[in-house]
Amino acid sequence: MSAPSTRQRIPTYCALCISRCGCLAVVEDGRLLGVEPDPGHPTGKTLCIKAKAAPELVHHPDRLTMPLRRTRPKGEADPGWRAISWDEALDEIGDRLRAIGPLATTFAVTTPSGTAIADSFGWIHRLAHAFGSPNLIFATENCNWHKDFSPALTWGAGIGMPDYENTGCILLWGFDPAATWLAQTEEIRRAQKRGARLVVIDPRGAGLARGADLWLAPRPGSDAALALGLIHLLLEDGHIDRDFLARHSDAFDPAPDGRGTVLERLAERAAGFPPERVAELTGVDAAAVRQAARLIATSGPLSFFTWTGTCQQANATQTTRAINLLYALTGWLDARGGNVWFARPPLADIAGFELVDAATRQHTYARQERPLGPSSKGWVTSRDFFNAVLASPVPHALVSFGGNFLLTKPGAALAEKALAGLDFFVQTELFHTPTTRWADLVLPVASCWERPGLQGGFMVSQAAENHVQLRPAVAAPPGEARADTAIVFAIARRLGLDRHFFGGDPAAGLAHILAPAGLTPEALRAAPRGLTVPLATRYRNYEDEGFATPSGKLQLWSAALAGAGHDPLPDYAPPAVDPQFPWRLTCGKIAPYCHSQQRNQPALRRHAPQPVAELAPDVAAAAGVADGDKVAIRAASGEMRAAARINRHLAAGTVWAQYGWWSTQEAVNYNACSDAECFDPVAGSNALRGIPCAVERLASDRGPGSTLG
Repeated sequence: MSAPSTRQRIPTYCALCISRCGCLAVVEDGRLLGVEPDPGHPTGKTLCIKAKAAPELVHHPDRLTMPLRRTRPKGEADPGWRAISWDEALDEIGDRLRAIGPLATTFAVTTPSGTAIADSFGWIHRLAHAFGSPNLIFATENCNWHKDFSPALTWGAGIGMPDYENTGCILLWGFDPAATWLAQTEEIRRAQKRGARLVVIDPRGAGLARGADLWLAPRPGSDAALALGLIHLLLEDGHIDRDFLARHSDAFDPAPDGRGTVLERLAERAAGFPPERVAELTGVDAAAVRQAARLIATSGPLSFFTWTGTCQQANATQTTRAINLLYALTGWLDARGGNVWFARPPLADIAGFELVDAATRQHTYARQERPLGPSSKGWVTSRDFFNAVLASPVPHALVSFGGNFLLTKPGAALAEKALAGLDFFVQTELFHTPTTRWADLVLPVASCWERPGLQGGFMVSQAAENHVQLRPAVAAPPGEARADTAIVFAIARRLGLDRHFFGGDPAAGLAHILAPAGLTPEALRAAPRGLTVPLATRYRNYEDEGFATPSGKLQLWSAALAGAGHDPLPDYAPPAVDPQFPWRLTCGKIAPYCHSQQRNQPALRRHAPQPVAELAPDVAAAAGVADGDKVAIRAASGEMRAAARINRHLAAGTVWAQYGWWSTQEAVNYNACSDAECFDPVAGSNALRGIPCAVERLASDRGPGSTLG
């Protein structure tokens, strides 16, 4: 007689990306067999292929299982890894960090949105802050800064979230949720079914753009010109909310430069971008620009969302400022059906920013050069860190949680030179990567399926935000791999920081986080599908509280930007044309992969087996390229190689390539084409979009080989 089945379906959520999709983990005898949607969860209607392939990640034979110490000099092909105990590793970390000191120790964590360790972000920050380090590499400048922080220059907060349940028109600008945030895709489709209009602005017509009421395809890097052109049309046609602007903004205040009102100065600036000039600058037909303005003006309530498509440009701050001002003119901010700030469960913030004093903060890299950027919060760019290491005679240490600089940031040569010169480098990882080969210690970590995590609100609606869930570990980690939070607490103990870490007890720390919401770990464990905190959306908060700006008003004119030496109003200057590089290179995510991750999973590689460069038909014709040809994409900084795919849904003159690939045999790294010294002067955001490039058909085999990571 066969033994009874022990198969379980364990309620959880997928932490592989920001979408945090609710799901059921199918587990038998401690082994993860599959992951299924959980339709009863606020974000559980469907799952992407990454979640479905989770068993391959959990049970991958190449997972790191023991702490490893380098035994050979940096730069040699074989680091000579030797397995050591956790006590040896942690003792060495404690001794070396204390010797080097907090001012010369930098912590790092992979990008805010694309990592599965987001539920450890607060603790990693707390470790850096409690130790007294002024520097944390967070990659926010290329990810969420212009979504969550730089809009504060205009209205004192991030962009919030579209009120999809009540919106009349959705504007997606440089954001493809079908590949990056599936839960938003579901909300948008529901809104469309009840009649909401959809306008997509993106050089590539993928995902929801195919079903949009209007798709505009500007040349990569020209978004600011389009936004200013739309501002011009709203002002010219009188399609602005004058009452809102008069009561709650500086629109009718005298301009600080003494030339009319702020709104008149904005109108003067935008008048330089009539539809015909916008068409010349962006490639978007003038009639389509006018149609977009009409939809924006007449289909309200209007909501919008923008992300990395506009945030990874050389003029990212002014580009997103232009989009924010366009939206502000409509008056739909914080209104029912517009962009709102849903009420969130009141969880305690344990990041510990208050632990860093003003004197220590003065040692944050680039704080003086970019006072309005991420360095104002202690978040530094990898470029600034690498330059500091190379310029300083004192020893430096880096403790990195999950980062892979050599594939996710430009300037690989600078990175390798700095990593080679680091006195002490600790990297936590699931697998070996191009970056781990420079580490002194590599620590094995548990995947998100092998450790608990907390999600306080699921972001995409008020109902989703009301949901709090404690994710369980559904499988055991391999070997001696540990959760990131456990590693943080262990390092804190070696550094004598237990007083900042609840006596070294992670359970006490979790209870502290939950207490303000009236929740306990025990209550959440007893409700594995999560608990609902009764919260309600409050609209137009500014009517009682004003905006969180120095003036209390929405600021079309940014005195902060002017004070830092930048233009207080957004502008756009077309780039110089170099005949050597006639096309514009841009990039984006694809559903199977998140950043440089997951390319060693067979199920995902079957869907996307090699790096691809999509070419607009005019680019392909000029280069004599056919589908499947192997091409070299060349820029002033370097080149990458990929298999060509002709895409008629691309803006003319555009090359759209995948990033995150690596190979020991061939140049497939997108960031080789990116100039690490070309970045937004306010925030330091790398110019990863709109790179001048050339395309050459190669005579060798069709597409890169199979030895890719």
